[in-house]
Amino acid sequence: MGFSPGRGAACPLPSLRSGFSLVEILVVVGICGILGGLVALSMGNSLPWNDPEATAVRHAEAVQRWLEAELEEGLLEQKAFTLKLPGTPSKMLSLTWEGHDFSESETYDSLAECDFAVKGGNPMTVIYNPSYHSISPAFTLNVLPPGRRVPVRQVVVSAYARVRLSLP
Repeated sequence: MGFSPGRGAACPLPSLRSGFSLVEILVVVGICGILGGLVALSMGNSLPWNDPEATAVRHAEAVQRWLEAELEEGLLEQKAFTLKLPGTPSKMLSLTWEGHDFSESETYDSLAECDFAVKGGNPMTVIYNPSYHSISPAFTLNVLPPGRRVPVRQVVVSAYARVRLSLP
């Protein structure tokens, strides 16, 4: 019962033609890529980053983080600033650091993806006092999708320099 070299059924040799060739695999991957690209293009209009309201919400969250960072910097470095807020829809917010021997400006630009306007419609200048860690006056900033007059979010800043995001 030993091994006999003439019996192919007991020990079949591998075929030279088993498996897939590299060209066949590349063709299949290419076809899948084309089909995936067509699906992505057909879904392109329903993606969340193409929605103006979703973009405005993301900018509202970014403005909240920006204001919190500026308030923290003012508190840690004991620097005051003024913030100019638009009464009519505007694409930018302007912040100016005030000091005895310097004045430095920063802006938040929405890149025309949303508009900002103060609730009430009157432009205002807000002052941050680092000694008391307070904002005067407190304000509510409406964040609007471009070309619309109904806000999707509001950035509310209290007199105690607390920043929060709320629904309109």
